[in-house]
Amino acid sequence: MYCLTFMSSTTTQPPLWRTTAISALGGIFEFYDFVIFAIFAPQIGAAFFPTETAPSTATLKTFAIFAVGYFARPFGGILWAHIADRRGRAFVFSHTVLGMATTTLLIGLLPGYATLGFAAPILLVVLRLVQGMALGGEIPASLCWLSEHAGPRRTGLVTAILLAGVNSGLLLGQTVALTIETIFGSEHAMAWAWRLAFIFGSCIGVFGYFMRRHVHETEAFTALRKSNTIERLPLRALLRNSPRAVIAGFLMCSVHAWIVAALYLALPTYLVNHCGMTQSHSDATALVASVTASAIYVISGWLADRYGAKKLCVLAGIAMIILALPAYGSVTNIGVSPLVALGAVGGIFIGAYLGLLPQLFSPSIRVSGIAVSYDGAAALVGGTGPFLMLLIADHFGSYGVGALLIFFALCGATGVLIAPKKETI
Repeated sequence: MYCLTFMSSTTTQPPLWRTTAISALGGIFEFYDFVIFAIFAPQIGAAFFPTETAPSTATLKTFAIFAVGYFARPFGGILWAHIADRRGRAFVFSHTVLGMATTTLLIGLLPGYATLGFAAPILLVVLRLVQGMALGGEIPASLCWLSEHAGPRRTGLVTAILLAGVNSGLLLGQTVALTIETIFGSEHAMAWAWRLAFIFGSCIGVFGYFMRRHVHETEAFTALRKSNTIERLPLRALLRNSPRAVIAGFLMCSVHAWIVAALYLALPTYLVNHCGMTQSHSDATALVASVTASAIYVISGWLADRYGAKKLCVLAGIAMIILALPAYGSVTNIGVSPLVALGAVGGIFIGAYLGLLPQLFSPSIRVSGIAVSYDGAAALVGGTGPFLMLLIADHFGSYGVGALLIFFALCGATGVLIAPKKETI
């Protein structure tokens, strides 16, 4: 049956719905951690920097530490991908989430500046660096492990569900933050209660580890091991033999990274600073866009399996190019509905391309290929995206921001068109 209750191809492996749920759990944890660090940036800044530091300056320093973890992702992705392509997907799939859980717990328990002095922010940087490296291995390993279990006819749907899980972490993070503020109040949340969000997040990670620690290896990697065709240096083989696939994958992932940065993360600040919208209204808009995208991802992944991912991606890219300037240019006149619609179209592209990404690379270098494409775009485009978007908005206004989206939509469509023939999943 073409649904999530079908069984995998061997009787020794669990139903695909269970493997999909296990993967999505890691995705929830990834974005949950991302969100709570950003939400509690003022509290973290107050805890880890001298009391005489201005609150705004401490918050900016906290976001700089956050960026350190973001830019560590490609290095962690390459490291974990090497292990996954050499030792197996299942090992990395189960251990990256444990690394994330451990560092999240340590951040929650780390004494602040009042206790450790300048050692406190230094240790926070180190923990964020390690955490970013663990995050870099999480999504590539999950995408590869899940797609190889699902097979080519179902990879679009299951990888889209994985991504919907990532987005669900946003909702969970906002809910936990609101709960802490409501129960303990702003004063206690500023002083210490923010740490509970990190401790709770580590519990999710530990639960995910116990769910994953006995997962089965994929048939694709088992076949590599039996045939003794495992690459000794997967990254070197990737860059030497599959440069076209790497370029195509990076271009497609850059659209994903830009949409997340521009239409989810930086959108509230843009709407407040450049469109005169209230903070509560802008936050609600970003939340609606995120929830809408989660549903669109799943629908798009299902359609990609039925009608072809490349066709769907190209159509979505063309639609983004047509809608970008009108959507951004009309916010002050007719509201945010066009931007939400633009985000939905972007969600169609993301839900479709994600199942295509693992099929760009042969099994022996698959996790390395995904990591270089996905984590590279996340760092270079996603990490700089909010800053670049707001900088362009300051100098060129709404149409400049729309032109940026057109540029990345063209990149994504180009990546799809130059993508090599699909490899066997």
